[in-house]
Amino acid sequence: MLSTPNIRPAVHADAAAIAQLLDTVDDLHRVALPRIFQKVEDVRSAEYFGSFLTEPDRSALVAGDTVPVGVLLMRVRSVTGPPMVRRVLAAEIDALVVDPLHRRRGIGRALVEAATTWARTREAVRIELGVYEFNESARAFWQAVGFDTLSRRLERRIDVDR
Repeated sequence: MLSTPNIRPAVHADAAAIAQLLDTVDDLHRVALPRIFQKVEDVRSAEYFGSFLTEPDRSALVAGDTVPVGVLLMRVRSVTGPPMVRRVLAAEIDALVVDPLHRRRGIGRALVEAATTWARTREAVRIELGVYEFNESARAFWQAVGFDTLSRRLERRIDVDR
């Protein structure tokens, strides 16, 4: 039986390891959808990462005692919209990445459970996230940890060379 991974709030010293983990998922998206994603240097600035450590409506959770092998970034936001949309607080997962060498050990699931606990303390009524259709393994993971499709975002590409 696998031991429960150590999940903790991220600290500033984790920034470089977190950026490296997030680069793996960024690379995956760039390869699958180059028309949408591009390489950007320093995309994970200290200011960007720091907001997940200091702002009360954001959270950065990591798995690992000294060096993070997994990270989950999330925020709580107020859901607004047309009058028929209920105004509630929802947590939104911005990113979840587990180092490929540490996958299939319950780290992702443990990060999601810790994120759920954090969201509850912020009075969120649900957790939302986006996942691209090409990413079948991510879609399977999210379904396995209890997420259901809420809606789909569709696109129609337009030929701009006419």
